[in-house]
Parts: sequence; structure tokens; C-alpha cells
Amino acid sequence: MSQKSKVRVPLLSLAILGCVVVTGCQQKMAEQPAPRAYDAFTQGIFNYDQSARTPPSGTIHRGQRSPDDAMITWLTPAGKNPKVSEEWKKTIDPTGNLQPSAGAPTDLANFINEFPFEMTESDLTRGQQRYNVYCAICHGASGHGNGKIVERGFLRPPSYHQDPAGEAKDWSTGNTANAQKAKDGPDDRMAQGFSRGFFRYGIKTPIDQVPVGYIYQVITWGFGGMPDHASQITPEDRWRITAYVRVLQLSQAAKLNDEIKKHVEEVAKPKADAKHDKH
Repeated sequence: MSQKSKVRVPLLSLAILGCVVVTGCQQKMAEQPAPRAYDAFTQGIFNYDQSARTPPSGTIHRGQRSPDDAMITWLTPAGKNPKVSEEWKKTIDPTGNLQPSAGAPTDLANFINEFPFEMTESDLTRGQQRYNVYCAICHGASGHGNGKIVERGFLRPPSYHQDPAGEAKDWSTGNTANAQKAKDGPDDRMAQGFSRGFFRYGIKTPIDQVPVGYIYQVITWGFGGMPDHASQITPEDRWRITAYVRVLQLSQAAKLNDEIKKHVEEVAKPKADAKHDKH
């Protein structure tokens, strides 16, 4: 190849590249449709207005579920328009000025008591894993409300389990100050293992008897010092955790029949010291 030909090749390449660039500039990209955020200075974003245009009516985010989807429906028709109990009217709102909002635990019938899908062994295993990640730090591995964060002085959640002797109390309910002083007033705290949410509306019910829909709601919305977990845990996993809470309650309340109890006692007996071999 001659020296002149070697010079023409890069020149030709540059010419082709120039044509491509010029053609690309003629696409008028500014005229193409595209989502456009508000300008920060002209649209008042610094006056705490919206920083983006309001979505059209009916817009949903990708993966958003219908309000009637069984996976996120935990309230019955009564729960969407709850009525207060007579006890609540008498002790909390005698004037009748307070109207509970949807989801208020004014009645057990406000919440569904069936899971939206069949719980298999793998679902319960997944529920246990998610419980240990998000719940055990406060509620404890067995659900007694003695997690590690409680050991460090944070609010103690209620125990999932009732005291067999019926003597243990939930320290965060009733006249806690008097209960601590013991001599200044009666210990009117709620018994251990009862729902604080229903207790606020004058209903005393053990946590192991509240509907599964209420447990799901507490995981979703949070309660008191407990934050909501809707953004962290999928609806499916929230139901699996709810099922695992039921497993914990059943495991701690299980009773042994006489035959199994006798066998356990035999196994637990200390064994006699083995005699030394004679040499």
C-alpha cells in the first residue's frame, strides 16, 4: 500500500464519523416525549411543593395489589367500619365523641381468622426465618417478650403466652407506678399474654385467641413502640410470620399426656454413678 493510500484511510474514517455525528444531532431529541420533572427553581420546590408532576388519576405503581386482594385483606366488613364496645363507651369514651377508625380492635369479629393461602412446612420455616430476623430482637426467640433490645432498656413487648399460674402481669398496662411501689395502690395491670390493642378498647382477650388478621395488621402497621414492617416484609412473609407466631403459642402451651410425661421423667432422672472396673 502506498503512503498516499495510508493517509486516505484515516481521513475517510473521520469523514464517516463526522456524518454519523451530524445525523445524530438532527434527531431533535428535545422534541421526543419524555417524563419531565418540575424545574426546582421555577416550580417552587424549595417552598416544599412537589418535586415531580402529579401522576394521572388511577395510576398505580408496578406490582401494586388491588385493595380486594386476599393477600392484603385482613379486615372484615365490620372491621372497616368498627363499632365500639359498651365497656369502651363506659370506661374510655362516656361522651361518645370518639369514633374509631378502620382497623381499630373494638371487636374480634373485625378481623379475618383464616390465612389467605395454605401454610406448608416450607412456609412455616420461612416464617421462622423472617421472625428471627425482624421480630426476635424484641419479642424473643420463643415469644416471651425478652429479646436482646429489651435487655438494653427499650420498651418490653407483651408476651405471646399466658402465665399458667395466672400471677404474672403485663408491666406496661394499668397502674404501673403503683404496681412497682406495691404499697401505694393496687396492681391493676393486665395479665400476661393478653392483647394490649384490644385492652385499650375495653376487651380483655389472650393473644393466642386474637384473629390472625389482627396479628397481620400489627406487623403491617406497627403498634405503640413497634414500628411498621410493611416496607420491609412482603405480604406473603407477613402471613408466614403470623403463622409462626401461632406455632410458638402452641408449642409453649402444649400439654403432655401421662404416658409421655412418665417417659420424660424417666429420661430426666439422674443416673447412678457407674462402678469402677476392677483391675
